[in-house]
Amino acid sequence: MKSFFKALLHPVVLGLFGLIAFALVVWFIGPLIAIAGHAPLEPALVRWILIGLVVLFVVGRFAYRKWKASKANAQLLDGIAGHSAGEADSPEVQVLRQRFAEGVAVLKQSQLGADKKAGAFARLASIGSSRYLYELPWYVFIGAPGSGKTTALINSGLRFPLADKLGTHQIKGVGGTRNCDWWFTDEAVLIDTAGRYTTQDSDQSADRTAWQGFLGLLKKHRPRQPLNGVLLTVSIGDLLTQSEAAATAHAAALRTRIQELYTELGVRLPVYVLVTKADLIAGFMEFFGDLGKDARDQVWGTTFAPDVQGVPEALLSERLAGLQSRIDRVFLERLQTERDLMRRGLIAAFPQQFAAAGKLLRDFLDKVLAPSGFDHPLQVRGVYFTSGTQEGNPIDRVLASLGGAFGLERRVLPPQAGSGKSYFLTRLLREVVFAEQRLGGTNIKWERNRGLIRLAAFGAVALISLGLLLAWTLSYIGNSGYVGEVDAKVAALKPIVGDANKAPIDDILGVLPVIEGVKGVAHTASRPGGESPMSMGFGLGQGDKLDAAAEQAYRSLLRDTLMPRISNRVEAQLRGSLTTDNLEYTYEALKTYLMLNQPAHFNADALKAWIAFDWSRNLPQEATTDQRQALSAHVDALFADGAVLSPLPANAQLIADARNKLLGFSLPARVYSRLKRQGVGNDIPDFTIERAAGSSAALVFIRKSGQPLTKGVPGLYTYDGYYKGFDREVGRVSKQLAEEQAWVLGTESAKLGDAGKVSDDVRRLYLADYAKVWEEFLADVTLVKSGSLQQSIQVARVLSAPDSPLPKFLRAVSRETTLTKRAEDKTLVDKAGEKVSGAKQELGKMLGLGDAAPAAAPAGGGLEIMVDDRFTQVRSLVTGDGKTAPIDATIALLNEVYVNLTATETALRDKVAPPPGDTAVKVKAESARMPEPLRSMLQQLSAAGTSQALTATRENLSASVGAQVGQFCQQAIDGRYPFVKGSNRDVTREDFARLFSPGGLMDDFFQKNLAQFVDTSTRPWSFKKVQEQSLGGSGNLVQFQRAATIRDVFFRSGGSIRLDFKPTDMDPSITQFTLDVDGQLVKYAHGPQMLQSIQWPGTKGGLSARVQVAPAAASGNSGFSTEGPWALFRLFDKAKVDGLGAPEKFKVTFDVDGRTATFEVTASSVQNPFRLRELSEFRCPSGL
Repeated sequence: MKSFFKALLHPVVLGLFGLIAFALVVWFIGPLIAIAGHAPLEPALVRWILIGLVVLFVVGRFAYRKWKASKANAQLLDGIAGHSAGEADSPEVQVLRQRFAEGVAVLKQSQLGADKKAGAFARLASIGSSRYLYELPWYVFIGAPGSGKTTALINSGLRFPLADKLGTHQIKGVGGTRNCDWWFTDEAVLIDTAGRYTTQDSDQSADRTAWQGFLGLLKKHRPRQPLNGVLLTVSIGDLLTQSEAAATAHAAALRTRIQELYTELGVRLPVYVLVTKADLIAGFMEFFGDLGKDARDQVWGTTFAPDVQGVPEALLSERLAGLQSRIDRVFLERLQTERDLMRRGLIAAFPQQFAAAGKLLRDFLDKVLAPSGFDHPLQVRGVYFTSGTQEGNPIDRVLASLGGAFGLERRVLPPQAGSGKSYFLTRLLREVVFAEQRLGGTNIKWERNRGLIRLAAFGAVALISLGLLLAWTLSYIGNSGYVGEVDAKVAALKPIVGDANKAPIDDILGVLPVIEGVKGVAHTASRPGGESPMSMGFGLGQGDKLDAAAEQAYRSLLRDTLMPRISNRVEAQLRGSLTTDNLEYTYEALKTYLMLNQPAHFNADALKAWIAFDWSRNLPQEATTDQRQALSAHVDALFADGAVLSPLPANAQLIADARNKLLGFSLPARVYSRLKRQGVGNDIPDFTIERAAGSSAALVFIRKSGQPLTKGVPGLYTYDGYYKGFDREVGRVSKQLAEEQAWVLGTESAKLGDAGKVSDDVRRLYLADYAKVWEEFLADVTLVKSGSLQQSIQVARVLSAPDSPLPKFLRAVSRETTLTKRAEDKTLVDKAGEKVSGAKQELGKMLGLGDAAPAAAPAGGGLEIMVDDRFTQVRSLVTGDGKTAPIDATIALLNEVYVNLTATETALRDKVAPPPGDTAVKVKAESARMPEPLRSMLQQLSAAGTSQALTATRENLSASVGAQVGQFCQQAIDGRYPFVKGSNRDVTREDFARLFSPGGLMDDFFQKNLAQFVDTSTRPWSFKKVQEQSLGGSGNLVQFQRAATIRDVFFRSGGSIRLDFKPTDMDPSITQFTLDVDGQLVKYAHGPQMLQSIQWPGTKGGLSARVQVAPAAASGNSGFSTEGPWALFRLFDKAKVDGLGAPEKFKVTFDVDGRTATFEVTASSVQNPFRLRELSEFRCPSGL
């Protein structure tokens, strides 16, 4: 019954009852608890979850504690048994660990304390009393070898579970008295140290190392309280037989070991002195032999007060005297009951024997336990006499002393037969030593550290608590102020919100401040941006609650103010679209309007896109960027929760008018428009010259439109844009709009079988635009405008280089304009379709059915050829036999242009004529066979280079003319006769010849520098055309033509001219006329009219000419004469010269004071020098 009540009051049972009670309260009373009208525990599932969580917590906590205890137990055993690399590797320490290892495996899974054989209630009552090894108190035995430590433990009456499991009571497998025995009982761990640890008299170094290793193990694995007490064993046999010196040494060793325990472990341990082998006191067995078991189990000794420091000799003497008096009190009674004379004699002597042994014990313990100012004060709990087994010969200390004094022979008492009884042991350990297990001190340093940690923890808790209190205070103050701020803003907004509902319905910007105000009503100076500072948190924050309320008010205001204005605006847009020709705009406006009135077709993204499009174009110009962004954000919020229908009634007539207008807007056109508006292909990179031809493209290409090279063909109209954008979407959008037209246009949806046809129609529209876009793009690409010959050379060099951007660009264009799928781009489905199609045609031929009706075209329907055919020339230009392509020949031709332009530039730099060549002609011929834009590029480059070369050549030649001809010419003929009539200065014959003779300055310069550029077949001479260009205007080229004429006239026959004179008339008063030209005479005296010839210049150089008539005139003048290299020309100038119709003939009339003589003169050439206009018209050229 006692066990039953003990089990009933056990904490585990009480806890189980508590859980059951809690579950009943939650289940039956929980639904009755309501908070603000809500009963959170009313649902059964919630109650089950709550009960389960509590049970799980309790069971989990119990399991965690058991797991933690088991883990600590295993770690303790592993730590003690394991070999630490940091400890001394002495053989003694190794032996100590090795022997302990055998029992570790058993102890790891064992709990000590519960009796497995007890009854059910007893076992239930013992739940929780079983403890793991580390939880038990630990005691160490210290004593000399043979002092009876092991015997005392074996006969202590304690239960040793380990010995039961190992099958031996002696525990030989666990320990042995050579080093250390570990005695594991249900109530404590008892460590029986080897006796030589105490005395250290066999091998001091080895014994001390083993002892220090033992203490280190205790300190490491039980840092807080390594031991609960020390059991100091003192053998009576040693006291009675040791000499005084040996006893002193023994006492010193024991004292030292105890002090080492205090010092090394850092704890103050209670010391229990066990005086063992008390049966060796003569008469002990006879005196106590009649005691029963209970009497033998009692404690026989003395216990000191807990505050006793050491054992003063007086106190010890007093306590031993008390034991002596107790013996004396029962002495007579015991003596009377004994009948055996020999035993009576031993009983009679026992008080004296005990007194003698007590004196020895007092002296010995005084040396071991007496207080000292140099040692740690010992906490001695008591001195107790015990006897484990009764073996050996009792020692008669009294008779031995008398025999020694009087010379009597020493009597040896007969040996005792072991009785197997223990005296005064069982209750000593269980009721005295183990009962005081908490009396042992703890490691002061460990406790100090633990205390500091606790203090820090308590301090942290205090600080946290204080901080939380302060935080809650600040949070309360902050939230109170915040709530007040929101209240003030709400009060200010109420009249404004009322006015907003009365604002014109087409005024969107007018209601924006109201919407903004309501949206931000919960955003005050205390919570900028709607984010509460940390100081307003800590569970008291009101921001989320007010945010939710403000959000609800904001959404309501959007529906009441913004939505009507959006609906009105969409209706206005639809009505306005009816007056335009933009069918796509009308369709989208109608669709948007219907979305606002038909929840089944509501599409928030489409609506927002339309509204954003409208506002971007039609909001007032004064609308700022911030206002536009705010409106966009409000629209997002309006449609965030799904369909929001127009609060305005639908206008059925407006819908009907819009549908009637859209009857002409074909479905393919709508699909194509939708694809473009949805941004299909926007994710595909645009085709640009820079990306296609590389960075060097910027050196040679430009756009005629002025667009940069980084702008090009939109991604939609590229190969990837077609296959990865348009081709993937056209079917889906076609189907979508075919289905959409039922509710947008009010017509029947397109049939499923028409989807392919619609897609093909859309594809045709797209491919037509594709080709157009590329043609316009290519027409816009041209070469950079070259401003100089050097720049043209640079362009030619880049275009003809091995990494020329031109073939890269053209190949990229070819790839983008060849939409028929390349073999490497075909999917397995495409290839399989081709095989099936081919097999089908072959089967039709075999059966004589001819070609079967063409099947429906696959995706694309082969319509890509619409683009491919438009760019066949470009494709053929860059494709070839795999090694070469026509473009390679073009690059080679460009290289010729580059070489020619470079040679021209070098020649001009060296002031020589450019080398002749036919490169320009070849370029013109070859480019005529090439497609655009290559044709224009080649012609432009060639023409620009030629023009610049000709311009540079003209400039160069112009400078050369002035330097090589003009300067000398001006010095030789400027202002001189015959080029300037009437001049009295003559051009010297040598200068005239140097300038005009064949190979002279004018002729030589012309032949070397100008002849290749001049067309002498024209009159006047002109520059030849090279690619429709020339050196420029004729300019001073006519001077070279005049010089050529002068050359031909004056230097055709060695530089002389023959003149034939024939007289035709002469004044009668003249009897004789004489013309003397450099000694050559022409005479006439009214005789026969015969020809007379002269040469000019004559043999004398033609330096004189004279006319003489006879007789002389009344004035005495008989004629006139001229001198100089041009004497004859001057003479003709004084006469009258008239033409005779033929260029080589002229009539000259000489007049001497009114008397004349006329001759017909015939020159030896039609180029008559005396009538040569070129002489008077010639001017020295200073340039071209």
